[in-house]
Amino acid sequence: MIKGINKKRICKDFDTSVSENRSAIMGLAMLSVMLFHQYFTSVFPFNAFHNFGYWGVDVFLFLSGMGLVRSLGNNSIRIYYLRRFKRILPSCVLCGSVKYLVFLLLGSSVAILKEGLNLGWWSLASLDSWFIHTILVLYAISPLLYFMLRKWALTTFTIIVIALFINGLTIRPLIGFDWTSPLGVLSYTIERTPVFATGMLVSIKGVWINNKMQYSVLFLIVAVGIKLLAKYGLSLYGSQAFINFALTLGMPALVIANIYLIRILPKLIHKSIIFMGNCSLELYLVHGFIFWSLKTVYPVVSPWLLLPTGFLLSFSSAYLCKKFIKKFIS
Repeated sequence: MIKGINKKRICKDFDTSVSENRSAIMGLAMLSVMLFHQYFTSVFPFNAFHNFGYWGVDVFLFLSGMGLVRSLGNNSIRIYYLRRFKRILPSCVLCGSVKYLVFLLLGSSVAILKEGLNLGWWSLASLDSWFIHTILVLYAISPLLYFMLRKWALTTFTIIVIALFINGLTIRPLIGFDWTSPLGVLSYTIERTPVFATGMLVSIKGVWINNKMQYSVLFLIVAVGIKLLAKYGLSLYGSQAFINFALTLGMPALVIANIYLIRILPKLIHKSIIFMGNCSLELYLVHGFIFWSLKTVYPVVSPWLLLPTGFLLSFSSAYLCKKFIKKFIS
């Protein structure tokens, strides 16, 4: 058991605490996303992830925002873009190409895969995922965001929040969850920009530290409450915008909760979570395709067999992808 939790130090040295536990936090976020995407079972506690697991993406974007501040502060713009390019492109192309080749070879299973995945020639670069579109846009505009948040933090953040609500009250109700069009890509990116910018702002300004953390906890509770209201048919018009806003301000509290959890995990589980964090991009790129591929034998095969099979195949595929890129490409 990993002991020695110092709650005051974690809250006070938020940036340091996140840096020390970054891989593990990303691993927990990836696990949450994978449990959100698995369809094999919806019994407790898995049904909780079907309602809240997608927030793992927001944790990843928050941490990315924090990390990019260091990168932008210590490197030239050219080096910044080169490092983002080397981190994202090889994994996206390798995973996307293998996935698309398997998709073509499956033949009779194509219809099932197309049912839940936006597969096509664009999959060769993993552009069949909304998340890849979003991080590409956010990484591209990060230098501008970094400059604006340093110079005009409040004004810039206010503009981002206004854009969030305009999108949530107009574009999102119009397109629903369709992210395959340029309008959809724009909508999804606007929806996730506040939490990304908050990560940058926390690292730049050191906000939400010490006595302000209780407000972050309050906003996190509000986000959960709105989501529960929406689940039981009492949602506000444009409720997703309100959820994203509350979750954005509640993200530091959620990250600290993850750090507390990490510190009490058994050693073996802790190492497994770190592994997931180190392969988080590759896991994201492959797990959805593997889960949907297993649907070709569902429900003939027990879901309690398909669930661990899906996770093991995802872990091994992500590991091999990471290993191949490290040895032959990077």
